[in-house]
Amino acid sequence: MLPIPQQCIHTRSTPFWNKGTAPASIFKRHLDAGTQPGVYPRLSVMRGAVKYLGFADAITPEPERELLITAGHFGVFPPEKWHCIEVMTEDSYFNIEFFVAPDVLKSAPAMVSTIKE
Repeated sequence: MLPIPQQCIHTRSTPFWNKGTAPASIFKRHLDAGTQPGVYPRLSVMRGAVKYLGFADAITPEPERELLITAGHFGVFPPEKWHCIEVMTEDSYFNIEFFVAPDVLKSAPAMVSTIKE
């Protein structure tokens, strides 16, 4: 699993979502502010299972990385990667937290994720 660099600072957390309450945009391939250099998203699954799919770019059809995250576990995603998630069970319940390198915070103190809550 990708480690979050020790110097990174927790900046925010999304609410806990299920398949019906999560923003539709996270289920489509995207590259957002939450994946810029020095920003490490961590998806935590409280119930069910969620799959992370990481892609080489915006158009390559097959993911280059898949990570199944089950209840009680989390996955950390690399910065600057095209990605999406899939809810694997109807009862999945999850959230995303963001950890940011201090130099990124200094250059953009108001930086927030573009994921709409």
